[in-house]
Amino acid sequence: MITKLSSLPALALCCVGVSWPTLAFAEASATQKAAAESLFDDALKAMKSGHFAEACPKLEESERIDPAIGTLLYLAECYEKTGRSASAWATFREAASAAQAQGETERTRKAAERADRLQPTLSKLTLKVVPETAQIASLRVTRDNVVIAKTLFGVALPVDPGKYHIVASADGYQSYEADIEVLASADSKALEIPALVQSATAPGAAAGAVAATQTPPAASTQPAPPPNPEPPPASGSNGLRTAAYVTGALGVVSLGVGTYFGVKAISKNNDAKDHCPGGNTCNDPAGESLTNDAQSAATVSNITIGIGAAFVVAGVVLYLTSAPKEKPASSAHLEMHPLVGRDLAGIGFGGAFQ
Repeated sequence: MITKLSSLPALALCCVGVSWPTLAFAEASATQKAAAESLFDDALKAMKSGHFAEACPKLEESERIDPAIGTLLYLAECYEKTGRSASAWATFREAASAAQAQGETERTRKAAERADRLQPTLSKLTLKVVPETAQIASLRVTRDNVVIAKTLFGVALPVDPGKYHIVASADGYQSYEADIEVLASADSKALEIPALVQSATAPGAAAGAVAATQTPPAASTQPAPPPNPEPPPASGSNGLRTAAYVTGALGVVSLGVGTYFGVKAISKNNDAKDHCPGGNTCNDPAGESLTNDAQSAATVSNITIGIGAAFVVAGVVLYLTSAPKEKPASSAHLEMHPLVGRDLAGIGFGGAFQ
């Protein structure tokens, strides 16, 4: 049975300021193909002259414009010549997979052999995160500005030899930064990210420290007036502030789930393309199954990210409206309920204030 490989439904990441690349299997135009060929030819000339650092970016751009197995093989060769062993290994494996999908046995064998030959020489970097830091919901760990997924914490990842800048940050905490250098020829390095320190400090403590350094005033014969008692916090605002925190946390969790299914949808879609390299139609049952899986994952991603974005926005609104009033509220009642439909995902609020 011939199945049309339609593009995936648009992922609802626009709600949080993130966009995904287009997933439609559009072929390069004649003008794009000409540009890709020109870049490829210039790169081969540079490689023959030994100018590999100049050739690699041109091969990368040629592959981006018009993907081809031959371009991948030369790009992997270029990476290897410039000492980027992990990039070369990954690109050879990608070329082997693409060649196998197209039935090119010889290219599959050569690419696989080159990848196997590089594998024992790969250098690796492990990022370990202590449990108290790993459990922070807003934790974000980057390696040279590239986000590292939490599932990769503690995993020895192949990397190109060189220096890396690691940053761990989270809302309400001081960022942790460190530099680490990974050498060539199967070097193995590990970096442990410690417990993050909370950035919030008591304003009263800072003011007291400044006052302690000043010269005390002369004694006065007049008794000091009693300090004005601070007004008690409004119970209604405390309830709203707690609801804001809970709602925001639920939003972050939903966004994380939606992002996971979005990445899964892209992965399944790419796998379907490997089974069906001919274009928009395919007679491979596996390709059909992968396409259906990708569409299902994208649908789940749309719903959960929509709900997550609504929770985050609602949390912000609750937080901003929960400032204490001069006259404390006697009571407050707040209700939340999710809104999920065929074309709707969000959260509703209701309640009464006295």
